[in-house]
Formats: sequence, structure tokens, C-alpha cells
Amino acid sequence: MKYIISSFLLLSLIFLAGCKQKSDGNVFVTGTVTQGGKPLEGAVVKFISADGAGEGASGKTDADGKFVLTISTAKKEGSGTKPGEYKVTVSKTEITWDGKSYVTVTQDDQTVQVKDEKIKQLLPMQYANFSQTPFKATVTANKDTNVFTFDIP
Repeated sequence: MKYIISSFLLLSLIFLAGCKQKSDGNVFVTGTVTQGGKPLEGAVVKFISADGAGEGASGKTDADGKFVLTISTAKKEGSGTKPGEYKVTVSKTEITWDGKSYVTVTQDDQTVQVKDEKIKQLLPMQYANFSQTPFKATVTANKDTNVFTFDIP
């Protein structure tokens, strides 16, 4: 019986040690984007380090205008971002095609015709531009303070 209890305790400790998540220093960040006071769906929100260096994080707004930041780089994926000062950009685009225009593209010695699609910005450009955006955020180690609201007039 002692052997069974000892084995169970040992296995439990190994299991708990394996389940412990490695801290990457990121904190949970969420918020809401509105336009004229109404939720803005389908906008991409980017937190970019105010000094332009380091990793940023982004999220996409849902039907209620809510977003959650995530990091996705070649090195890692995860939620949130590191504490610090950020400029925040917000953009929303749609792809349009006139139904008849094509461009010729050559790839791997093959020439093909592809739709000449255009990307249309649906928000004023200042909100998508790092140097012009009026939005800023201070992310802290306390996740309760990392809830932000951005309103586009």
C-alpha cells in the first residue's frame, strides 16, 4: 500500500511539473473598438512598441467590437504582449474587384492571368499609420488594467 501511495504522489508531482506553463513575460490584453460610439466589427488592432522596436501584438474585433491581443512570430505564438508603452493602430479593409480586370503574373516560368484586386481602406488612414495614430496604450503587469477602448469618430 505504501508503494502505491508513493508511486501516486511521485506521478502527481511529475504531472504537475509538466503542466506548469512557461512564463514568456506576456500579459493578457483586451479591449473594444467603436466607430461613432458603435462596435466596429472586423477591424485589425495592432499594439506596436512606442519606440518602434520589439515585438508587437494584434487582434481582430468581433461583432461587439471586442479584441484580444495575440503574438504570432516565427519564434512563437501566444496571448497578450509584454508590459510597456504602445502606439495602437486600427485598420479595416476590404478587397474589391471590378469583375473584368486581370493582371499577368509570371511564376516558375509560367504566365497566368489573375484578378486585379484592389484593397480598399474603410477607415481614415491616420488610424492605420504608426506615425499618425492618436491611440496609445500603457500595458502593465496587472492584467486587470489592460482593458482598452478606442473610438474612431
